[in-house]
Amino acid sequence: MIVVSKSNKLELVLRESKEFPSTCTQNNGLHGPMVTDNIRGEILCGSCGSVLEDKVEDLGPEQRSYTQEQYNDRTRTGLGSTLTVHDKGLATVIGLDDKDASGNSLSPYMKDSFNRLRTWDSRSKSNTSARSMRSAFGILDTLKSKLDLSEAVTERAAYLYRKAISKKVTSGRSIAGIILASIYTACREANVPRTLQDVAVAGNITVKDLSRSYRVLLNVLDLKVQTYDSSDFVNRISESVGSSEKTKREALDILSRVKEKGITAGKNPLSLASAALFLSCVINNEKSTQKNIANASGMSSVTIRNVAKAMRKSLNMN
Repeated sequence: MIVVSKSNKLELVLRESKEFPSTCTQNNGLHGPMVTDNIRGEILCGSCGSVLEDKVEDLGPEQRSYTQEQYNDRTRTGLGSTLTVHDKGLATVIGLDDKDASGNSLSPYMKDSFNRLRTWDSRSKSNTSARSMRSAFGILDTLKSKLDLSEAVTERAAYLYRKAISKKVTSGRSIAGIILASIYTACREANVPRTLQDVAVAGNITVKDLSRSYRVLLNVLDLKVQTYDSSDFVNRISESVGSSEKTKREALDILSRVKEKGITAGKNPLSLASAALFLSCVINNEKSTQKNIANASGMSSVTIRNVAKAMRKSLNMN
């Protein structure tokens, strides 16, 4: 007997005793009802919660729904619609094998018909915007792994690039520059700490070209993005220089006190994080020099030294 819960995520399955041992290893008693977790692929004991079997193969239908009309229909399979593909993943692909579903060769008339269909299909996909999106989304797929971006950030970047095409921002400009500017804008909107230099190095363009494309994108699409929080960069820099957890907490505390003083306005968040981490290393007697922190953050030693001096003066630190 199978009892399905309302959430459709767990199934209570009463199995025969020959599949699993009848005695529970946790309390030396009889097993309760078997609970099958379809999300993790595990079978658990309903009494003690011990995992009896893992990596269970799910042979049921597709569990995703794509539209409101298909919400109750769980039998659809295949990829969902996505903005990171030039045709949103909804295009039809005509195969090159002139064979039917049974594996038999097509008649000469049907071969000619499918050749004409392939010709018209390729011509319909050869417009300028489709070629531009194929090239841009190829770069986006490459940078997704390089910059460790989430699906939400890549979807937003693809949406911004499509908006840029509709506004004809890409005319006369580099495809790589516009898609990289879209990625950086999406990171700023989602508060994912990626600097201009990080995106430029991953995309193999100069910071000057990327910043120019970023300004154009903001002006044309009328976007308002918030500045990064300097505390978001502390963890990344500290991991690069090998700082302790105590030093990271001290750096975050310095940043919070500096923000209360109101001296962070107009300053680079990365330079603030680097200077706070340097001061924290000095306080905790850690051997992390300005040069090491500068190499990890991409800032110059002079910038870190000047910002750290302003922090010490504001907080009256000896």
